Amino acid sequence: MSAQAHTIVALASASGIAGVAVVRLSGSEAVAIASALCASTNMPHGQMQLRRLREPLTNAPIDTGYVVYFGAPRSYTGEDVIEFHVHGSPAGVDRLIAACCAGGARIADRGEFTQRALGNGKLDLAQAEGLLDVLHAQAEHQHRAALAHLDGRLSRAIDLLRQPLLRVTAEIEARIDFAAEPHLAQFDRGPIRSLLLDIAERTQALAATAQAGRVRLRGARVVLAGAPNAGKSTLLNALVGHDRAIVDPRPGTTRDTLEVATAPEGVLVTWIDTAGLRLATDSVEVQGTARALGEVLHADLVLWIIDQGALPSALPATPAPVVRVRNKSDGPEHPNVRTDPQWQQSLAVCALNGDNIDELRRLVVALVRSLGSIGQGAKVAIARQRHADGLQRAEQAVRAALAQLDPLAELALELVAADLRDAIFALDELTGPMTPDDVLAAIFSEFCIGK
Repeated sequence: MSAQAHTIVALASASGIAGVAVVRLSGSEAVAIASALCASTNMPHGQMQLRRLREPLTNAPIDTGYVVYFGAPRSYTGEDVIEFHVHGSPAGVDRLIAACCAGGARIADRGEFTQRALGNGKLDLAQAEGLLDVLHAQAEHQHRAALAHLDGRLSRAIDLLRQPLLRVTAEIEARIDFAAEPHLAQFDRGPIRSLLLDIAERTQALAATAQAGRVRLRGARVVLAGAPNAGKSTLLNALVGHDRAIVDPRPGTTRDTLEVATAPEGVLVTWIDTAGLRLATDSVEVQGTARALGEVLHADLVLWIIDQGALPSALPATPAPVVRVRNKSDGPEHPNVRTDPQWQQSLAVCALNGDNIDELRRLVVALVRSLGSIGQGAKVAIARQRHADGLQRAEQAVRAALAQLDPLAELALELVAADLRDAIFALDELTGPMTPDDVLAAIFSEFCIGK
């Protein structure tokens, strides 16, 4: 019996005490198992029916709840599915699942319901990843972007690249197979080159949305950096709205990175407090400084913070946009700060008394929204490294085919066809048909048991 032939069961709602718990059965024996539990075979599709659930062998009561049947293929998994909506008692849920297993089901693996939906064509792999992102969304901005993937926008964008590649490949392979046919003897490279160039450029443009898509779905890493005693930890506490970092007047208190996630205005931001950057000799402080520099290097946005009463410290190299922040604005300014145009144009705040903290937070939100923008022409952004890798491989393969079709190159249609098949294969990996098993296993391991 194949793995998918087994009927599986799991808690589909959150674990723990709750008003309602949902237990899901999927597979060919789902109806028979449910019928034995509620002593009824009357299960119309999609109708919730109040039933008393009992253990089939002992007739001992388990719970009273609603039972709803979704017949294949009109279900989440594409198989026969039963959902039990019962009281959210952990003990009762455990007894119900145990009764289903006694009836022939087994506990579902992580993501197995969704994996069966993928196998039965209810969604593709890009949509399955979108579902995972919906489940993990912590902010409105995140949730909207994840819903776009679940809705199939990314899948449709990929298909708009794949379909013309299929047509071109079919035409070229027909010319290879039937080269002797008179109407195929003449081959004009121009139209196909124009089409493939357009596909390559659109593939490149979609791949270029990777950073914006990641910020949309994962949020932005905003790093607070600067010299010791610039007030970074106090500023972190002010930005997140509670005392999360330890604050001490002695310089060098922060030795490690500290991350706090919030969602101002529905935008997910991970604020990262770091050790003060200076030439350190203490071994622990050296490690803290190295970690701080690493965070600056990999940040989406850097808040470079100084004590405006001290000599400004130099900003380390970073590819991220930088917001210069003059902290301790309630005190005097250092002469170098007063005369440096870069610092005079910076934002002055006082983390201790809250001056301009709201303005700084609004500025960060605006910049994060900008980082997540994909432009007016784009309809969707990718969000995972495997999407970027697949699109880049597809683009490279299409450009290799273009090189073979160069007017000055010797025409070798077999090589063109091979390059185009490589491009199609790379795109197919993104939506599922040709995705390696190890990639599938890694993706579905991120799901919970009941999904």
